[in-house]
Amino acid sequence: MSESIYKQWYVLTSKPREEQRAFDNLKSQGYEVFLPKVSKVKKRQGSKTVSMEPLFPSYLFIHLDNSTANFNAIRSTRGIGSFVRFGMKHAVISDHIVEKIQTDMQQTQDAKKTLAQLLNYQAGDKVNINEGPFKGLQAIYKAKDGLERSVLMIKLLGQENEVSVENDLIDKEADSK
Repeated sequence: MSESIYKQWYVLTSKPREEQRAFDNLKSQGYEVFLPKVSKVKKRQGSKTVSMEPLFPSYLFIHLDNSTANFNAIRSTRGIGSFVRFGMKHAVISDHIVEKIQTDMQQTQDAKKTLAQLLNYQAGDKVNINEGPFKGLQAIYKAKDGLERSVLMIKLLGQENEVSVENDLIDKEADSK
């Protein structure tokens, strides 16, 4: 597509879990599209894996010239839900914000981590226990206890207690180191 000073980033919604399909179809039509993704740890069939997930599920961005864009053709592209609107106006995002997200995503891709690195716990990390007798409790990671277990500090009945828990049953808190 030709460069124009009138181009803006528009916000699109995709159909549920069809962000990649919408992205691929718009790209093949020659549009400049942005679908930010991040690495996330997912639990599938009892084991943890790393997958690339959309940063904003069901949303993607397209760079268009308002005067020449065919909004109806874009809206009818496979995988696309619709344009995000505020009343009768299409939602637009400033170039600066999109560039900042793209820069952050590039740095994330450059520092792509393996499952082992994402699950590498440090002493003092806050963790949540997802299963077992301590399910739903928050704990502080203390140390490894062999290859498959960890020692955690849990506050029970007003005092801190050390417990050994299987690594598969815990996850780091999002804001933890």
